[in-house]
Amino acid sequence: MLSIMQSQCSRQELCRNDIRRRLEKRGAEPAVIERIIEQLCDDRFLDEERYAGAYVRDKIRLQGWGPAKVSGMLRIKGIPDDIIQEALSVIDQTLFEENLKDALLRKNKTIKEADSRKRYAKLVRFGLGKGYGYLQIARCLALLKIFRPE
Repeated sequence: MLSIMQSQCSRQELCRNDIRRRLEKRGAEPAVIERIIEQLCDDRFLDEERYAGAYVRDKIRLQGWGPAKVSGMLRIKGIPDDIIQEALSVIDQTLFEENLKDALLRKNKTIKEADSRKRYAKLVRFGLGKGYGYLQIARCLALLKIFRPE
């Protein structure tokens, strides 16, 4: 099973939880799973920092996720908070702003709501779902001239 996991790790970045889940599906015993994970870490097939960096880059560039969603998903995968913060700190904040701006513009075109308050609320909910903070969203909507209704 070690060679199978080494092969999978060489093709894509995986974290400890991914390996554990795959080995459990194959019916491996918990002690065997831990030994395989330790061996993969010793041989540098598994590296949490490298995984977190790749995950952050992919989700931000390809899916347009915000920092909250990325960090939440990494926490679910069992990545420690200090590694998550380090991986997020490498990303330029302007990339987050550009992704948010592009996503809000695309979403704004698809909303058929005429009421400006409801349109604004839908855009805020959309941005929150993408993992951005309310202040980031409000600032971006103001820059896009989609003002908050009074």
